[in-house]
Amino acid sequence: MGRTNIDRGMVRMVAALDWVRQRCFVASNEWPVAAGRYYVGRKDRRVAISTLGSLELMHRIGRREEFAIVGKTFTENIGIEKVIQNIVSNPAIRFLVLCGQESPHKVGQSFIALKQAGVDSEGRIVGSQGKIPVLKNVNPEQISRFRVQVEIVDLIGEQRVETIMEKVAELNRRNFAAFQGELTAHRRDVEEVSCWHRESLDYHSDAAGFFVIQVDGTAGEILVEHYDASFKLLRVLHGKTALEIYSTIVRNGWVTVLGHAAYLGRELAKAELALRRGWTYEQNQDVNEP
Repeated sequence: MGRTNIDRGMVRMVAALDWVRQRCFVASNEWPVAAGRYYVGRKDRRVAISTLGSLELMHRIGRREEFAIVGKTFTENIGIEKVIQNIVSNPAIRFLVLCGQESPHKVGQSFIALKQAGVDSEGRIVGSQGKIPVLKNVNPEQISRFRVQVEIVDLIGEQRVETIMEKVAELNRRNFAAFQGELTAHRRDVEEVSCWHRESLDYHSDAAGFFVIQVDGTAGEILVEHYDASFKLLRVLHGKTALEIYSTIVRNGWVTVLGHAAYLGRELAKAELALRRGWTYEQNQDVNEP
C-alpha cells in the first residue's frame, strides 16, 4: 500500500464518529449562541439547567418544554463561559439550576462563587475552588448581567430526574418577568474560519515514513505497521486503544508532519471504534455498523 494512497483518506470525514456527539444540540444562528452538549426546550422558559459533570443525567432529562435548556458543564472556565453566553443572550432565563455530580473542576461551586463575588481584574472567579477559574472569552458586561439576571438554585449532587423537575415546576410558578436591558454581544470578536481540504495543498510527505493500520479482532488489538519511505518495514506496533498507539508514535518521533499526525489520530480512532464494536475496519474507509 503506497503512502499517497494512505494519506489520501484525510479528505473524508468519518461518519462513524458521529457517536461521539452523543445526540447533542449545537448552536444555531439564533439561540443558543454558544455550541455545547445540551438539549433545547422552549426558548421563552425561565429555567436553565446545568447537570455539571453528569452527561448521563442530561440525557435522562432530555428535551422538555418545562425549561429553556439543559446541558452539562464540565470546566470552570470555557464551560462556564458558554453558559454565560447562552443565558445573557436570552432574557427569558431567570434561574440556573445546578444538579448532577459535581465536576472535578468544581464548576458548581464556581458558579455560586461567581454569583456571590464576581471576578477580579484578571477575570478569575473570586472564591472559586477550581484550578483555572479564569473567564477570558466573556466581557465584564456579560458577567455582570449574568450575576443579576439569574438566581442560582443549588441542587448539586441531585441525580433524580423527578426531584429536579419538581424544582423546575416550582420555579416556573414564580412569575418572573423577562430580564430588562439591552442585550450584550454573545462573545468577543473572534475570527470565523470556513474549513476546507485540498490534497494537492495539504499533503506533505513524511520523512519518518508511513503506517498501515489493521484490526485484529481475535487478539483484541490494533496492529500498526511502520514503513520507511522506501517501503521497508521498520516495526509493528500493538495496542488496544488509539491513545496508546499514537502516544507511542509521537513520543518516539515516528511522525514528523502535523497533517500526518492528525490523519493517524483519525484513523486510529476509527480502528478503536471498530475493535470495540466488532466491526470491520478498512483504512481510509468509513466505519459503519454492519
